[in-house]
Amino acid sequence: MATGIHNARDIAVEAIRDRAGNVSAHLDRLLGRSALPAEDAALARELALGVTRRRGTLTAVLRAFLEQPDRRLPVPLEEILHVGLYQMLFLDRVPDFAAVNEAVEQAVRHHHRRQSGLVNGVLRTIARNISPRIAGAGTLAADVLPVCPSAHRKFGRPVFPDPNADAAGHLAAAFSLPAALAGRWVSRYGLSQAAGVAMHADVRAPVILRVNRLKATVDEVLASLASAGVPARRHENGLSVLLEEHLNVTELDVFRRGLVQPQDPSATAVVTAAEPKGGAKVLDFCASPGVKTTHLAELMDNRGSITAVDVSTEKLARIESNCRRLGVTIVTTRLAEQVGSLDPRSFDLVLADVPCSNTGVLARRAEARWRFSEDALDTLVQDEETLVSLAAEFVAPGGRLVYSTCSTEPEECSGVVRHLTARGGRLELLREQLTLPGGADDPAKWHDGGYYAVFRAR
Repeated sequence: MATGIHNARDIAVEAIRDRAGNVSAHLDRLLGRSALPAEDAALARELALGVTRRRGTLTAVLRAFLEQPDRRLPVPLEEILHVGLYQMLFLDRVPDFAAVNEAVEQAVRHHHRRQSGLVNGVLRTIARNISPRIAGAGTLAADVLPVCPSAHRKFGRPVFPDPNADAAGHLAAAFSLPAALAGRWVSRYGLSQAAGVAMHADVRAPVILRVNRLKATVDEVLASLASAGVPARRHENGLSVLLEEHLNVTELDVFRRGLVQPQDPSATAVVTAAEPKGGAKVLDFCASPGVKTTHLAELMDNRGSITAVDVSTEKLARIESNCRRLGVTIVTTRLAEQVGSLDPRSFDLVLADVPCSNTGVLARRAEARWRFSEDALDTLVQDEETLVSLAAEFVAPGGRLVYSTCSTEPEECSGVVRHLTARGGRLELLREQLTLPGGADDPAKWHDGGYYAVFRAR
């Protein structure tokens, strides 16, 4: 473990310093090598991923209160300030003085004793210039900090761009989005709706578990969780349960016994829309970790065959592991480089759930927003068009192709579908569905954003 790591806040600072942008993976490595109690490990995760989500807002607030806002702070001073400020602005359970004192001590531990006065001064100044939490979402204004769907805070002075003069700039700063994505959403939805979508991306996503119908019912899973003292309730989709607390799902008995699989309701809806039939021959492109693969098998009553394809043996091993746990026996895995050996036009159903920009699932993938750019989007679209075109070659006449993505960007959704159908040929679009993220104010109605299109092959 890196030197200087003493507690949850040190681990958080070290994790968000990952210059490759893989904060989640770096955090998992650090926690795996630590001896932190479960409560401290949970705090480290909340801080690291929370700071990653709200980095744009934290940066805007700091710049508003620094005497030299464009000054480049030495590493890891900016990260220390972000962790301290995140606790002050967004967490109820950490008193401001404790967050400030810990940030000052961290600066000293990381050999920035001379800058510890700056850390102390700027954090205390911010604490004096912001209100307690106020119930309600609040208005969109330069002095309003959106904390969560049900609360906001007010600064004593303007901190963010004026939403009336610079709507995209306000959305980017107040809701922590890259400028390119903020501009897109304001143009597409208008500021008010874009703020609602962005707020969904800024909250911690709830734990939602799809019930494995091969082994249990929703009522049976709820009863099992209740007997284990785990608060849970039914999700409105009728197929899943919602955990009332953030827990390590892999430690739950219902998980180990294969009764449940973590899956967002929007992803569950994709497989339901595919309408897989028992006894069918199915091909699942880009299948790892097997969440949709196993759901397909469940809806097929574990009858027929599914060929699950991905790019590495590690990814295939994850699919196989999930199948064993869930009791799925009809799945065969295959490396993507071997798909040429499959017979063209021989599958009743082909699912192409492609890699994408993840703009519909930003609440679950903290780093994804900071990877977004127009150039990256163009590259992804080219890859998506290639993958779905390849997948279409394996659909038998009368069979179905399902294209899905966890993006909400038109180029990756209807744009790819238009590309596929513009060439004419054998694919008939039956239906398409774009879902914007929702339910941030009611976890029982939570769903990520995403898109799917269902085709029939002639």
